[in-house]
Amino acid sequence: MNKAKKEAARKLREAYENLSPEELEEVEQNQRIESLAKQFHHELFPEEYDFMMDSIADAKDRRRGINPMSAGYAAKVNARREELGVSPLGDNGMPTDRSSWDVVRSEAARRLT
Repeated sequence: MNKAKKEAARKLREAYENLSPEELEEVEQNQRIESLAKQFHHELFPEEYDFMMDSIADAKDRRRGINPMSAGYAAKVNARREELGVSPLGDNGMPTDRSSWDVVRSEAARRLT
């Protein structure tokens, strides 16, 4: 563990020491919700991670505002996103806002409470 990680861990321990049991439970609940939301997001919105496998040419196209996804795939994805109440992908194939995260966080909170 490097010095920066040790310092971050020390600060986190100090922050937890000053919390009441109720506040500590709330922090832990929020961490569980966030963890579940990440799982949901990967399952429900895999198109938001497509850029990670872009070739150099695809990455350049995205920067220029060109969507490297096929038109059929983009239309299918945007229709599904609309059904879920999420904004469609932008012209470059990337999300335009955080509405997909709002959906998965509310679903994770609903399931954990």
